[in-house]
Amino acid sequence: MFIEKMHGMANTKVAKFILGLITVSFLIGGMSGYLFSSNDSYAAKVNGEIISQQDFMNRYNQEFETRAAQEGEVFLMRSDSPEFVNNLRQDLIERLIDQELLRQYAKELKLGVSDDMIKRAIVTDPNFQSNGKFDNALYQQILAQSRLTPDMYANILRGALTLEQMQNGIADSEFVVPLQVKDNAQVFFQKRFARLAIFPLAEEVTKQNVSLGEIKAYYDANQKAFTQPEQVKVQYIQVSGAEVAKGISVSDVEIAQYYQDNKAQFMTQRLAHIQFANEQEAKAAYQELKNGVSFAELAKARSTDKISGENGGELGWVNVNELPKAFEEAAVNLPVGAYSEPVYVDGSFHIILVKERKEKALNEVKNQVADAVRKDLLENRFLLVEKQVREKAFEDSKSLEGAAQAAGVKVQESDYFTRQNAPAALNSSGVISAIFESDISNGGVNSEPLNVGEQDFVVVRVLDHKAEGIKSLDEAKADIETFLKREKAEKALLASATQAVGELSANPNKPRSDLAFGAEQIFTFADNQDATLINGIFSIAKPENGATYKIVRNGKGDVIIAALDKVEQGELTEQELTQFGAQLLKARQLELRAQLMQALREKAQIEINESFIKQEEEN
Repeated sequence: MFIEKMHGMANTKVAKFILGLITVSFLIGGMSGYLFSSNDSYAAKVNGEIISQQDFMNRYNQEFETRAAQEGEVFLMRSDSPEFVNNLRQDLIERLIDQELLRQYAKELKLGVSDDMIKRAIVTDPNFQSNGKFDNALYQQILAQSRLTPDMYANILRGALTLEQMQNGIADSEFVVPLQVKDNAQVFFQKRFARLAIFPLAEEVTKQNVSLGEIKAYYDANQKAFTQPEQVKVQYIQVSGAEVAKGISVSDVEIAQYYQDNKAQFMTQRLAHIQFANEQEAKAAYQELKNGVSFAELAKARSTDKISGENGGELGWVNVNELPKAFEEAAVNLPVGAYSEPVYVDGSFHIILVKERKEKALNEVKNQVADAVRKDLLENRFLLVEKQVREKAFEDSKSLEGAAQAAGVKVQESDYFTRQNAPAALNSSGVISAIFESDISNGGVNSEPLNVGEQDFVVVRVLDHKAEGIKSLDEAKADIETFLKREKAEKALLASATQAVGELSANPNKPRSDLAFGAEQIFTFADNQDATLINGIFSIAKPENGATYKIVRNGKGDVIIAALDKVEQGELTEQELTQFGAQLLKARQLELRAQLMQALREKAQIEINESFIKQEEEN
């Protein structure tokens, strides 16, 4: 399966290259093109064009597997949440709608890419070159690893190049003149010189007092704000493959036996092939080969894989798992120098020739073999541990100690938590559902092993279960007291600061003794400083005669009197202006693309099959 291949190679340069092209090709080619038919029900309709459910699921599975391979257990755990999965599905359908709109717009603009442009792009692509020249074996290898035929890749590339035409058109239609660059730079790099008198909020909070009457009055007036969701407190054990693996060792005898049983995995073959569109043509060519026709000449004349065909069908040296399984099995069973009968692989028929074959010695692949043996042993050991834990958890339903001993782990205990803030080890939809909705929710029994990832499970026991309700006054008291103290502190500080600013503005030469302005600071938008404070400083009017005073806040909530002394416009060198202009142009182009998408959406007729998109949430 393509998804299985991508799972194992998602972090490689090859995968990132292919996935990048697939992504941009979908922008222009849509989901209903070269891979699948659209005879199933729709996921969405865009101006009458269908994004099928099958196409949606193909793209969803592709992205899901890639993210799982890249992000690991963290992603897999999050993906157990119906809400998380529903958000993924909703985000994907919105992107696919945008992509279909762009495809239709490109068609309206009559953009196209010729076959010669496709071929030129392939042979000049550095990803397919060795020592600066096109390497057909490398090209075939990359496509085979990605489970793509040359025709499929050509369609991907056609979409990518068409999109590039459209993007270049957008880029060429947007520009900024030097005066715009200079004006924007002057604002962005403007320097504001200011002194700050800070009234710390946290310090003022400690001075405030709140009576029990005030707390009760606030509680009575805002009871809806103190709704307390359903909560549980649990004990649990967590068993992972990583922990089980620590007790596994691999012997030389096991390594040698695995090597003997799986020699095909450590073989590399130099192959050639001739590809045909149908079985009839393949059988006719096979008969010609039997009659003495040259394999290389027949490949040049008949192969639908034109790039390898020009080289006599040459695929170069190929390792295990680099080609489709049916292709590899046919090649492995051939003697060196022999060619196969027509073999059906991924929609085409192939005649395969084994030119050379090499087998790697055990000492060359010993580490690789050891890893494979260790993986097999781990799978067996993990299944055994899971079975033992399941039995112990059932036998002693009043405790997790027996199950913990069977797994060699410790029993852990949580604080109270809701469905939304479960501990990381328990934060998956299956576990949450078991804790809050199954028979174990009332306590007194252990759960079965609950999977939270590949070779990772938990067993849970509910200690206490609190139903949804309103927090009591005692439970809410601390939060209310903190809120009211902060509210009083803010009012007190703002009152003092407002009075001080009024006096300073009226008598700038008569400073107040209780105000302590700090040293002058320089503020610019370009600096990575407190955004709340920066926005406040830049909201102050430019000083005319002497400083201008205004109350601003910072990210901590402190009340600040800012004295703006002077403003200097930003001045950049020609090189800096050029760099800033390039960044400004890029931002404008992105904005223009966003405007284009908005315009296309506004005039489009879009229908989303909500019941299909949200099915994960409903199930």
